[in-house]
Amino acid sequence: MVTDLVYHESFVKHEMSIGHPESPDRLRSAMRYINDRGLFEGSGLTLLNPTPVKLEEVYQIHGERYLQSIKERSERGGGFYTLDTEVNAHTYNAAILAAGGGINAVDRIMMGISDNAFVLCRPPGHHAEYERAFGFCFINNIAVAASHLIQQHGLNRIMIVDYDAHHGNGTQNTFYSSPQVLYVGLHQDGRSLFPGSGFPDEMGEGKGFGYTVNLAMYPGAGDVSYNLAFTDVIEPVASAFKPEFILVSVGFDSHYNDPLTSLGLTSSGFRMINSKLSEIASAYTSGKIAYFLEGGYNIETMGMGALNLVEELLGISTTAFDDSYSESNTCTEYTKALIDRIRSTAPLLL
Repeated sequence: MVTDLVYHESFVKHEMSIGHPESPDRLRSAMRYINDRGLFEGSGLTLLNPTPVKLEEVYQIHGERYLQSIKERSERGGGFYTLDTEVNAHTYNAAILAAGGGINAVDRIMMGISDNAFVLCRPPGHHAEYERAFGFCFINNIAVAASHLIQQHGLNRIMIVDYDAHHGNGTQNTFYSSPQVLYVGLHQDGRSLFPGSGFPDEMGEGKGFGYTVNLAMYPGAGDVSYNLAFTDVIEPVASAFKPEFILVSVGFDSHYNDPLTSLGLTSSGFRMINSKLSEIASAYTSGKIAYFLEGGYNIETMGMGALNLVEELLGISTTAFDDSYSESNTCTEYTKALIDRIRSTAPLLL
């Protein structure tokens, strides 16, 4: 198995205010865990240095004036878009390398050079809207990659699975009217967490109706609930859609130790999710799958999760970490009711 790990030193040069949770230490932790495991030494892991994205690819997803504003603010040394979304002198360069790295990764998979990929990038992307930096995000990296697969490789069925604790509003909105992209969001209920969206009745519009599926999880939902969500919703939806390529927004902030969220996944739960996604990819896409880093704000959990993900992609035994969390019966019963609702309304499951 050949796995590309997309990484560039510019990703850690993008930095916001002191103490900001979306810090360069997130990537440093991931690289430390991966290096300490010796995965660059004969395991099939390739370190892929990204090239900057072509701007016309970004303009499929974002406005030209908006992208220019990011560049200008970076050239001036920095500035704020919102109170928690900040530019420094390196942000623009990091952002165009992150988006470019996603395209590099999917191109190599499509050409058969690599089997799968993990785009270990900053800044993240899934909250970024057409002309709006939002939630620590500037360019929607996964949306750019999906558009590229459609426009340049002629694919017609891209499945995006977003299991960050926060709903990927930017990704959903980008493809809300498209039948070519199935967006599946698995996140904490928006009534209790930013950005306050991603509810089950958000199912798409026009030709895209039915191609958005949102599992808004009760705070405290953990391994049991996520297993149910995959078995009863995500796997059947994938079977109905039959994707040609799977893109994943991975957020390690669904871990019970994350300081910004209230979900209950353990390291074992993340391994279960990634294993199930590998099975779906094997069944429908000949294994074509690429992960894009979004959130995850406990530095050690971030490193552990990144290591386990790379191990899964390489098809080697995963490192077991000693963490445990007991999901309440309230969470499990809520998830069962949520699943029943989705199965009775989601067009792909009817």
